Amino acid sequence: MNRKLTLAILSVAVCLAAPAFAQMPGGGGRPTVDPIDPSGDQAPAPLSALPPDPEGKAEDLRLAGKCDQAIPILRRLAAYGDGYELAQYNLGLCLLDVAKADSNAQQAATLRQEAAVSILRAANHNLPKAQASLVTMYLDGVGVARDPVEAAKWALIYHTNGARFALGMPNISADLQARLDAVLDAAAWAQAQSRADAWIPAPQQNPG
Repeated sequence: MNRKLTLAILSVAVCLAAPAFAQMPGGGGRPTVDPIDPSGDQAPAPLSALPPDPEGKAEDLRLAGKCDQAIPILRRLAAYGDGYELAQYNLGLCLLDVAKADSNAQQAATLRQEAAVSILRAANHNLPKAQASLVTMYLDGVGVARDPVEAAKWALIYHTNGARFALGMPNISADLQARLDAVLDAAAWAQAQSRADAWIPAPQQNPG
């Protein structure tokens, strides 16, 4: 879907529902990606420093299985923050993909942490796909500490996200729901609901 059209749909739905460019080392066959500090922010580069239609280019590379080439572009786009939630989400997906193939356990863990930070940013800006991804990530402890209650929180947030209805996205799968039900009792679900009720999308948060 065209990025502008997708963001326009998301913006309308959110309103209705409201209550670096580092050179990649490629020697030796399998491409690798240098991780960055997941706790830090990368300063945005001028868009003129990026390829034409950078988000479309990065998406094409990701879909073609060339995440090692997409990640430098996505890192730059994700640094722009508001309005680039899709880039943040796609960056997270690519980092997770590259981490799976990384033979260096420490570097793979750092890539997964960076992925979690990026996906969490997109989720906090109410991107439904990112929220759905966090359910599994917190349930399995991928890039984050395992926290079934936090996984359930994001399942509840995703379930009521008006943007997912506007985009025609289904609820989480029956298998994933069953996994949540298997590890959470009534008290844990109540705690998850409390966290979900307290959650505020990032654009609506009070900076003070």
